[in-house]
Amino acid sequence: MLYKISPIEQDAKRFEDFALGTENTNTLEKVSDLRVHCSDLSDLIECLQTYEKTGSGQPVLLWLGNSQVHAINQFKPGEETAATELHRNFQVTSEYFLTLSQPNASLQEHYLLFSYLLNRLPIKRLVLPVVFDDMREDGIRTNLIDIFKDQKTANYLKNSKIGRILIANHGDQDAAGNDMAALQDTLQVRSEKVLNSALKETWSVWVERPTLRGNFLTWLYQFRNWALGINPSSTRKMIPGRFAKNRDALLAILKLAAQRQVKVLVYIPPLRNDVKVPYDIHEYASFKSEMTSIAQENQVRFVDLENLVPAKLWGTKGSTSIGGGQELDFMHFQAGGHRFLAKALFDELKK
Repeated sequence: MLYKISPIEQDAKRFEDFALGTENTNTLEKVSDLRVHCSDLSDLIECLQTYEKTGSGQPVLLWLGNSQVHAINQFKPGEETAATELHRNFQVTSEYFLTLSQPNASLQEHYLLFSYLLNRLPIKRLVLPVVFDDMREDGIRTNLIDIFKDQKTANYLKNSKIGRILIANHGDQDAAGNDMAALQDTLQVRSEKVLNSALKETWSVWVERPTLRGNFLTWLYQFRNWALGINPSSTRKMIPGRFAKNRDALLAILKLAAQRQVKVLVYIPPLRNDVKVPYDIHEYASFKSEMTSIAQENQVRFVDLENLVPAKLWGTKGSTSIGGGQELDFMHFQAGGHRFLAKALFDELKK
């Protein structure tokens, strides 16, 4: 059925980047042909190897973020993100600036990655955006699941309530999200191995299942938005349960950072403000107030960059609905916006 309704277009397509639209370019960039910006476990080894080759022994300044960090709206050849500019800026200070970002990254995922990287890099400073949109996210994406197999990371997570919840929900899953605790060496596992081995050799469609599934889910996403009249300008309400879990993850990050003597800069990211913001204005104000209080109570630096990027540097993106036209983009800006962001963060970090 998936093959009939969802033809294969790109084998390597990353479906989690679908919401970027065609006007935004995912630029996990290199500096002097060296990888200094990665996403998840699929490419993290490249960033770690680059550090060993070029920065080994230098203290690491880690920036964790979402797609705003790695996407450029209306990209033109030669343009760079704030992450690349910041890496170059900090080369002269003998600090190694490393960036990891994933689309719609939640603070739960940042907590997991931060815990994992603390055992692999001499992290001395952390830059952490708190994004209202991403407080609506929950769970851990499949390309990070294998981190739970790392015992040192698990030991960090066990020291917080939210960490124990993450372990309980994901600790016995494989990278596809399957519950391995219940399936270890069962008849189902053995039969699936035989089936996969036989069919992938004789039926080309079998090996394309991930792409077919991704195309189908993309179509469902567009259909849902069309049916419910959802677009980027629609008001996005807070989801209390998910908000609480991400807030707890933020608190766990700050506690762990304090224990490991890592200095933290928390910031509110730039938001398009030439039109009505797509949030309940009272919930958004409450969110910013709570983030400010958390930073103050934990004695970490906090800065609000909401109005940093001028309106002219924001763009549009293709429709996330069936048959729709161009839509306003509230998260991603042009290269000029990245220059504003790089300067603002560099100035704050110099303080």
